[in-house]
Amino acid sequence: MQSTAILPGAPLPDVARARVAVALLFLANGMGFASWVSRIPAVRAPLGLSEGELGSALLGMAIGALFAFGPTGHGVQRWGARRVTLGVSLAYGALLVLPTLAPNGWLLGLALALFGAANGAMDVAMNALAVEVEQRVGRPIMSSLHGLWSAGGLAGALLGGLLAHREVAPSWHLAGIGLAAVGAVLLARGWLVGHVGEVHAAEEEAPRWARPEAALAGLGAIIFAAFLIEGAMADWSAVYLNGALGTTQAEAALGYSVFAMAMMGMRFAGDRLVLQWGAVPMLRMLNALAVVALVAALVSGSLAVTLPAFALTGMAIGTVAPLVFSAAAQRSRRGAGQGIAAMATLGYGGFLIGPPVIGWLAQATSLQVALGVLVLLAGVIAALAGHLAPAAPTAAAPTPADAASVDQAPVQRL
Repeated sequence: MQSTAILPGAPLPDVARARVAVALLFLANGMGFASWVSRIPAVRAPLGLSEGELGSALLGMAIGALFAFGPTGHGVQRWGARRVTLGVSLAYGALLVLPTLAPNGWLLGLALALFGAANGAMDVAMNALAVEVEQRVGRPIMSSLHGLWSAGGLAGALLGGLLAHREVAPSWHLAGIGLAAVGAVLLARGWLVGHVGEVHAAEEEAPRWARPEAALAGLGAIIFAAFLIEGAMADWSAVYLNGALGTTQAEAALGYSVFAMAMMGMRFAGDRLVLQWGAVPMLRMLNALAVVALVAALVSGSLAVTLPAFALTGMAIGTVAPLVFSAAAQRSRRGAGQGIAAMATLGYGGFLIGPPVIGWLAQATSLQVALGVLVLLAGVIAALAGHLAPAAPTAAAPTPADAASVDQAPVQRL
């Protein structure tokens, strides 16, 4: 199997600049997305949308992203990660303001579909580029890059709250963030030098639509479970604390906050922990602890137990996406872009399915029982963590790195 890694030979300054460039893209993407989310109420109010109408419009973003994943992976394989990343990132910055200009719910849904497509395409492309930079650096960097995405999201949310408080129009706000994102892309373009992001041969021709490969099924199950947990925590953690535990709304808001902050912290620490412990033992231990903590929280009904359990759950899934994306990019027979696109499709599907599934189960039983699904999913991640270990080397291109363990050398060539 031909390597998706770039050829060695770029001087160290080029590698360092490429790493900074990719970090800038992750930061810009996270900040742009959170900026939009923080202004949804301000966009909704003048349109007079009901909850159902707003929900239908927001679905457009998910649909746009799902349709963009596969073609983006195909494009990465055909034109290279660098060129595709820069192109879709410029589109992301340009389209960020579009939803704020919609005059009605239907056009808001269309605008969000276009913005969602740009966001989904940027997600796939910049992760494919990040895997190549990681291989050039020679040690794990994917978790810290996803940590920067989370940090950008936190900054975007805080800035959005401040500008909303000062009654700055969302169109001006997001136009400014979009211009900043375009500037970041142009700056990153000058730093992506050397061989980073060039076209690489794949063992199989990449299809235009992302379809998970059988060899990546275990990785797909892991990321599906992790994103389902994240989606459920985003939509139901505050509802559970306020409704089932009887907390105030301010206390209930702490539920997702501690989860998100723990996930971000774990991402920044994840690269070093993978080097020290190995990806497989780390995921198994954290998710096993999350199982125990969530059971204790759901049984006790205590806020003092539940908040640490939510934080531990955030830590348990914090590094799943970067580890799975990196492994899928290296193992996919169709190329890095298609491997990441397939994983993104499964992960996004889990994120979208999670909240309604929890709601249906809660309606049939109780929210406390429904959240027990998260216990099962954390157990699934712990049980399947071994799929992050490297596949057996093929006869086509046996190299010493093929036989190396992910736990011992997470960045490798296959």
